Amino acid sequence: MANRHLRGRGAPKRALIGPLVMLGSGMVAGVLLWRFLMLEPPPGAGLRLGAHPQLSYQERHALDRLLAERHVRP
Repeated sequence: MANRHLRGRGAPKRALIGPLVMLGSGMVAGVLLWRFLMLEPPPGAGLRLGAHPQLSYQERHALDRLLAERHVRP
């Protein structure tokens, strides 16, 4: 008889599961937001991978000479 009275005194399972789900979803949202803001560079920052720099004829010629000299030297 004592066991029946003790069994009904605990908190219902839904009262424990709800806060844990909210805590877990808040942690996931926080990690995703932190990753987006801190780790990944914003779009358009720095040099775009598909963009080709616009070099003049003289700049291209000077760059070709520098690269050729670099490959000749050991």
